[in-house]
Amino acid sequence: MNEPLPPVPPATESQSRGTGRRGVWPLAIGLVLLAITGLVFALSSLSLQLGDAREELEARLAHLTGQPIHVDGAVSFELLPRPTAVLTDLRARTGAGERAQLLTVDRVEARFALLPALVGRAEIQRIALVRPELMPAGADAVPDLAPSAARKPRPPQVGTPGDMPVGAASRDLQLFLVRFEGLREIDIRDGLFRIPGRADNLSNVNLTFIWPGGESSAFLAGSAVWNGQPVHLETKMERPLPFTKGESSALTLALSSPALDVSFDGQGSAGERLSLTGALGLSTPSLSRAVDWIGRENSGLPDFGAFAIQTQIQLVDDRISLGSASLDVGGDKGRGSLEAVLPRGDSKPPSVSGTLAFRKLDFGRFSQAIAPKPQTILDLQRPIHTDFLRNLDLDLRLSAEQADLGETDARDVAATIKAMGGVGTVDIGDMTLLGGRGDLRITIDTNQARPDLTLSAGLRDVDVSNVVALTDGAPMPLSSGRGDLQLTLRGPATNWGEIALACRTEAKLRVRDGELAGIERGMLAASGPRPIDPATATPEPFRRGELVLAGVGPHFRIDKLAIAFDKGEASATGTVDLRSSRLLVQGQFDPAKEEASGVSNSFTISKPIGFKLDGEWPKPTLTVSASDGPT
Repeated sequence: MNEPLPPVPPATESQSRGTGRRGVWPLAIGLVLLAITGLVFALSSLSLQLGDAREELEARLAHLTGQPIHVDGAVSFELLPRPTAVLTDLRARTGAGERAQLLTVDRVEARFALLPALVGRAEIQRIALVRPELMPAGADAVPDLAPSAARKPRPPQVGTPGDMPVGAASRDLQLFLVRFEGLREIDIRDGLFRIPGRADNLSNVNLTFIWPGGESSAFLAGSAVWNGQPVHLETKMERPLPFTKGESSALTLALSSPALDVSFDGQGSAGERLSLTGALGLSTPSLSRAVDWIGRENSGLPDFGAFAIQTQIQLVDDRISLGSASLDVGGDKGRGSLEAVLPRGDSKPPSVSGTLAFRKLDFGRFSQAIAPKPQTILDLQRPIHTDFLRNLDLDLRLSAEQADLGETDARDVAATIKAMGGVGTVDIGDMTLLGGRGDLRITIDTNQARPDLTLSAGLRDVDVSNVVALTDGAPMPLSSGRGDLQLTLRGPATNWGEIALACRTEAKLRVRDGELAGIERGMLAASGPRPIDPATATPEPFRRGELVLAGVGPHFRIDKLAIAFDKGEASATGTVDLRSSRLLVQGQFDPAKEEASGVSNSFTISKPIGFKLDGEWPKPTLTVSASDGPT
């Protein structure tokens, strides 16, 4: 007889949970596998495919360029992890007629939105152009790229570029934005843009343009190489589409390169004419090199050194107003306002006018840039830079508390600098220098077969000893006194050599209460020759003196030399050769009347004494003729 089975003990709570868990997990895993299998099956039939991705990408590129495109290379597409399509060896034409350009791209990468792609829709979020090249295209540069029946037709062009450069540029930008809208982002990597009609290229272009569309802000940032210099650019436009239609938009820009740094923060609008209002900053280590780097050919601007400006700019079309400007010209700081007109084309040169005030200004820097002082005999043939006078109109009014004139300093300088029609003038109407007052006017006319130079200078009540100090220790016939000088020089403004040999010079000097170096008291009392040495002789005082010179190049004619001493007056004429230091002066000394001893109102009159100065300065020979005695 079988014994009954023992009763089964009741399951504990923990055992119940474990048994239930082991039963649920296989079911959950099965459901997940079933869902994944279903999803994969669904995606394989519903997700975006290569053909659709290519069609959408080519249509978008054709819409962006405004012309059909042609793909010579391979096409690929990946759905996961990121939906990406890649085209290689793409060609397209942009523009028409003379403005037609050929675009070639080694590789185009397009990123699609993931969720729309999973359900079969092509929604491009970003396009990258790898090694694009844009160049002028001839009529036969690209074969007929008419869209095939399998491709979406090219959308019609919006607008046609006009004749006005600003209007045309605005319409081109507007057209690009209209075509770009919906794309959001485009990247350019290692691009090359050839400028029509110029040898300059914009190379190594790496830029990113982001614009979500509508009223959103647009961003452009990146780098490139222009004229051999790297350029970094960052700009933001708050309302790009209204900007192109002439409506105001906030605008910031920062451009930096070794040649030039520019920043702007303000408002702007385009349309048929460009308008900007805001804070402008500009700095460059060399203004002339910056102008050449930008690409203004044949400007001929001399190298005046570093330049920087911080100002409030108001630009309307081709007219610029720079108010509350702070300038730094080679370390000389000034303030003032400027206006400029930058006409388009080659019809007129740009013009700049304004008023600037400096605490200290180095005029010597400008003269050295235009006509560098010769250091060797070969430097005499170095051309003087005058071409810029044909390419720029200037009307500047300058003032400086202190000024460096190259050889001497001046104070309280008031000057104008003008250039118009190829004629440039620097006119310093008044200044304090050399212990007196002075003025200077220099005019260069480039309209002649060779540029002409006219210089006129005046000194009033100056200290002659200060003038002598400018000769770097070379012996001079005058050692002291108060004097006035009028000087006029006319000749070629080609190089220092021709100035020294061909300029016509006129000079008139008047000195009072001075001392004549090298002539000692009593030298005219005895006849015969005697040497003159200004370095060792005791200076002879005189009451007044006058010298009138005229000459060509280094050869001068002394038309008048008159010196009044206490004992009489000397008058003479002669010649001077500055190149050989040869001096030849002939004249006479008229002794003063002397009262006869013991006889009232009776005078002894000596006859004139002839003399001659002959030899090389500073040690000529003084020969005195014998006097016939008193009368």
